[in-house]
Amino acid sequence: MSELRRAVYLPHAPDLDLVQRLDADGFESLWTEEGQGRTAFGKLTRWASVTESVGLGTCIVNVFSRTPAALAQEAATLDEFSDGRAILGLGVAHPGVVEDFHGVEFDRPLARMEEYIRLVRRYLAGDPEAFDGEFFTPTRTTTWSAFEPVRSEIPIYNAALGPSNLRLTGEFADGWLPAWYPLDGFDEARANLATGAERADRDLSDIDVARYVPVAVSDDPSTARFAVAERIARTYRDIPGYYDRVAKERGFEDEVERARAADTTREAAEQVSDEFIDLVSVAGAPETVRDREQAMVDASVDLVIYGIGPVLDDDELRRETLDAIAPS
Repeated sequence: MSELRRAVYLPHAPDLDLVQRLDADGFESLWTEEGQGRTAFGKLTRWASVTESVGLGTCIVNVFSRTPAALAQEAATLDEFSDGRAILGLGVAHPGVVEDFHGVEFDRPLARMEEYIRLVRRYLAGDPEAFDGEFFTPTRTTTWSAFEPVRSEIPIYNAALGPSNLRLTGEFADGWLPAWYPLDGFDEARANLATGAERADRDLSDIDVARYVPVAVSDDPSTARFAVAERIARTYRDIPGYYDRVAKERGFEDEVERARAADTTREAAEQVSDEFIDLVSVAGAPETVRDREQAMVDASVDLVIYGIGPVLDDDELRRETLDAIAPS
């Protein structure tokens, strides 16, 4: 099997012993979200203080809640405190976060994403010229002389789902962060990435494909699969109209509606089919991991970001899962 790089996604602020273990185990990077809770940069800066080599990525921060200047400052500060290990994962998010929580209009998200990527790069590089954009018009994009970013370039990934956003990713971003994205859609997705890359005279190989998948592994496969089913069910119920569209587009609409109608998360998880679990996750016996990883290699995934949220609250399941996904 060709080499598949491995990373871990942590959904909240776990104990630092776990963070240190993942660093010592040789995972390439650790990623965390922001959403409507703790800030991603706050968590990652804390993790930087107890780790040595693992990359530290936002998965994701949205392009509505901060200005590009503030986003560049956050990324550059994390990069300084981690000695150059920051990775910036961006997303347009969805109206439930942008409008309901931040109170900002969810307006022209793709045009905003393009402008953010261009401006963040200018701030990191210290470009002194003015920028006349659709959303922002800074007269300079340099930081104070007392603060010079450790790196003038920090890798920027885009969590694109739709075709237009994928083309934008191919044109402007360093990597693609597909979350809950089934492998049977990767050929079409790569075609859109390639179209965008051609616009910028880039090669498709320039775009790092970093696929997020929830994971649970156990000698009792049914336990592992149910843990992932609960995670999927919460996504169906908590973020309607966004990630669940992957399920609906592949014929699982009835499943989504049954999960939403259930009284409890456990009952909702019982509505999640084995077919959909296999489309978007790695769940089951230990041997499942390598089989799924080979399928990802065949689909031209470069980095798998294992979401271990389903197993964090079960010590035994967490141990079995981490043993199974650790880099060899």
